[in-house]
Amino acid sequence: RLSVLHLISTLDVGGAEQNLLRLTSSMDNTCFLSMVVSMTDIGPVGEELRKQDITVHSLNMKKGLPDPRGIYHLKRLVSLYQPDIIQCWMYHANLFGLLFSHKRHLIWNIRCSDMDLSRYGLIYKYTVKAGAIFSRIPDVVIANSFAGKEFHEGLGYSSRKWEVIPNGFDTDLFKFDKDSGNNIRLESGIPLDAPVIGLIARLDPMKDHETFFKAAELFLKIYPEAHLVLAGRDVENNNPLIMACLQGTSQPDHFHMLGQRRDIPQILSALDIASSSSSWGEGLPNTIGEAMATSIPCVVTDVGDSRVLVGDTGYVVPKNNPQALSTAWTRLIDSGHKNLRALGEKARERIRQHYSLHSTTKKYEALYSGLIQKSMI
Repeated sequence: RLSVLHLISTLDVGGAEQNLLRLTSSMDNTCFLSMVVSMTDIGPVGEELRKQDITVHSLNMKKGLPDPRGIYHLKRLVSLYQPDIIQCWMYHANLFGLLFSHKRHLIWNIRCSDMDLSRYGLIYKYTVKAGAIFSRIPDVVIANSFAGKEFHEGLGYSSRKWEVIPNGFDTDLFKFDKDSGNNIRLESGIPLDAPVIGLIARLDPMKDHETFFKAAELFLKIYPEAHLVLAGRDVENNNPLIMACLQGTSQPDHFHMLGQRRDIPQILSALDIASSSSSWGEGLPNTIGEAMATSIPCVVTDVGDSRVLVGDTGYVVPKNNPQALSTAWTRLIDSGHKNLRALGEKARERIRQHYSLHSTTKKYEALYSGLIQKSMI
């Protein structure tokens, strides 16, 4: 079997980590052998990978702190497994993988687009910029969005070969389930007939929760019976940033902070509309693709490839514009439940046709096989 060692910065719950889980779990294991190495700890996604019988190792490095012991540990693993390909995920892993690419194929994977580097620390900023210097070394640089490829080319990334492979979504896992959605509503104290808008995103400056809260306040003036459901890492009532956003609302009891959850398909089924309020950085947003697969229409800001993903199945609005976000929600709710369901089914069909997990996995498999075949000529 062709062996691929996936090197990733973390295995926390996040978009890149979830895509790695989906990819390795869906690959043809009669032809491909996958193993995963996290630069930090195993994390919740690592545990899920192990449940899929995928070998997972951790280097136990601390975030933001170079550790020579991690170099020794990874060198030992590469020597042990002798992978044909090292596939790196995200900036830190991309650079770290350079140390072990001698006489084997190296692939980088970039997951974001127009990053506002001024919002992040020096180590992160210089890691991104260093990638441009070394970007001709990998055999291939994969971006999950056209916007991401264009942005990184603007930073000076000059890969020998670019591949744009969008995220793939599992329509067997993500599908509308009315009973599950109703249970989420009842658990949260939300009336079954109330309009519900959702934002599934970790608390990060790029996700721009502040704009979402401002849009929600405008929306509640038109639909005071509406509720807002938010889930993601650190999205909790006791978080100071969330508390500050809630202080500016007139109905704080209509906002439901669910934190990091494992039952995202069920939460999505509780929504009438899924939204993204991101200001920058998105490549191809996982949560929007997952919502579309669940037959939930979406309203997104025009960041990354969000416009390409949604197509004509929802609304795309300017970033940093609470009024535009609220107006789009209002138009969808005003259109009635029947239209929402029809638009949601159209969104699910778009995922099936253009962003299925099967098609994405086949693209990765073809890329891996092509690299090996080319080296044998």
